[in-house]
Amino acid sequence: MELKLLIPLRNLTRNRRRTLLSLAIIALGTAMIYAVRGYVDESMLSIRQGTVRQFGNLQIASPLLWAEKTENFGYLISPEDVARIVALLQEIPEVTAHTVQLNLSGLAITERKTKVVRATALEPQNQALDYNDLVVEGSGLNPDDRAKVLIGRALSEELQLQPGDFFSLTTTTVDGAYNVGPLQVAGIYALNNAVVEGQLVFMPLGYGQILLDTSGVAKVIVTLRSIDDTDRIAQIVQRKLTEAGLEFEVRTWVQLAEFYRQIKGFFDVLFGFLTIAVSVLVFFIVLQVLTLSFLERTREVGTIRAIGTKRYQVFLMFFMESVFLGVLGGLLGIAGGWLIGQGFNALGIGWTPPGAIEPVPVRLRLELGNALGPFLVGVFATLLSALYPAAHSARLNVVEALASK
Repeated sequence: MELKLLIPLRNLTRNRRRTLLSLAIIALGTAMIYAVRGYVDESMLSIRQGTVRQFGNLQIASPLLWAEKTENFGYLISPEDVARIVALLQEIPEVTAHTVQLNLSGLAITERKTKVVRATALEPQNQALDYNDLVVEGSGLNPDDRAKVLIGRALSEELQLQPGDFFSLTTTTVDGAYNVGPLQVAGIYALNNAVVEGQLVFMPLGYGQILLDTSGVAKVIVTLRSIDDTDRIAQIVQRKLTEAGLEFEVRTWVQLAEFYRQIKGFFDVLFGFLTIAVSVLVFFIVLQVLTLSFLERTREVGTIRAIGTKRYQVFLMFFMESVFLGVLGGLLGIAGGWLIGQGFNALGIGWTPPGAIEPVPVRLRLELGNALGPFLVGVFATLLSALYPAAHSARLNVVEALASK
């Protein structure tokens, strides 16, 4: 067995220039796929974490809210139903925290300008979804705060507001009456999204309920120990709600984040196209190299066939050459891609995505988990390219092979 493996290895050294060319092509293709896979994985991880940070793992609300049929605030969840939902959530060990939110919109009015804004009324310093960590100027919201808000950097610049300044918010109550409340800017947050920072403000839940004249909330937000448990726990929560006779619907962060689904679809298509393109390139180049290599050894094939070597043994000999070539090229590609990726990460290159205010770093996620796929692609493309020339060599007529020059 050891001798049979040494023969294909020896054959690879017979034409070192051709072997090095094949290894370079395989390694380059593998490194390219590895680098792109690293970029996609790092980007999706960052977007995924940011999305969960914005929405939580799960949200529970009335189907009317998800269907955007919000006339007369019929979607609001009563305090009694909130208590029942919380009791159900406490039965699930994977749930780490929960909180409630109330959404409203209105007109922010200052001495200089007015602006339509959206407000999220929340429980300050809750353990599930607290936006105080986004504050870059001023202070966050405290549980005893009443008429204080957090505003985005873009809105702060547009309305010329700083921490400590006051403005008014005009909105309508659940009964349709107009209501005006004075608000003081507690802090300014940064989310690196021009649209969100220019429209969204955060206020204490109690004050939001005063402005809407209600004791209800719009949704219950749930966080979990692991993001990977989201779908499974969502099904459990939905079943418990149904069994308890609560007509509410659970939505996961993936269902809530249309942007995430769109960008994931784009990256999937991008990576799939690149993988196919590189695989085809490696396939045809290696196919040409191996075909020439095997044809040059036609008389050698005739000789070993004449002394009793079986056709399948000839096929295996040539095929094993491609196995060693693919594995070695794939390993070189992963090693080279890792080194190049480390250097790229050290440069700290950044770009500004559409809608962002500040550039974000471009990084490659270089781990064993995302190296396996590119390695297998390189090996598979090499093996596939060896099938035809190896089979052709194995089927050669002994007499014709010995007579060839």
